[in-house]
Amino acid sequence: MEVKPGKPLGDIRAFVEKFKSHTEYGPLPPVILATLRKRMIALSAEIAEGLIFANGSRAHMTESLGALPPQKRSDPDFFIGNRIRTCISDDVEEAKAVMRKTMAHYWAMPNYRNYWKEAGYLDEMNAAEAAIAAGRTDELPTYLTDRWLADCTLYGPAARIREGVEQWRDAGITTPVLVPLSPDGNQMNGLKAVFAAFEP
Repeated sequence: MEVKPGKPLGDIRAFVEKFKSHTEYGPLPPVILATLRKRMIALSAEIAEGLIFANGSRAHMTESLGALPPQKRSDPDFFIGNRIRTCISDDVEEAKAVMRKTMAHYWAMPNYRNYWKEAGYLDEMNAAEAAIAAGRTDELPTYLTDRWLADCTLYGPAARIREGVEQWRDAGITTPVLVPLSPDGNQMNGLKAVFAAFEP
């Protein structure tokens, strides 16, 4: 189709400008930018109505959100979300195994590795890059440390998941978006477990 990628910030700015110029169809939905690093976060404050991470680092979130002006961080109409892979199981080791299997492919993506280096996972990302360079991508699940899993995902019993959601809110994510996984591989069971965990 002869589409040539340019620079992410410039491309996004041009796309949003073109999108917002189309007013002939009625009111437009809010623009929520997918973000990871600080320049895209800052751009969201400038041209969008919110931002959403996927697999953000909770420990790094305060620093990341520091790229937003204070009035945006405190504006209830400015959407601040994070998609958090979540596996509910009373068997914590089983839940961690699901996370390692599911999340390893993100470690193969340079943009995510650069973000997690910024977030303090330099040794882990360097080890992953060495494995990738040696053609051992099948080993990546073994590199997902407990420290990283606890920072970037939610897993374990329902009470631990509820506590984790509150920790994400304390870190500045006003809308945690739980992405359900299940030890049996059935995402519908994962979804049911998440709803059950938050029943009054």
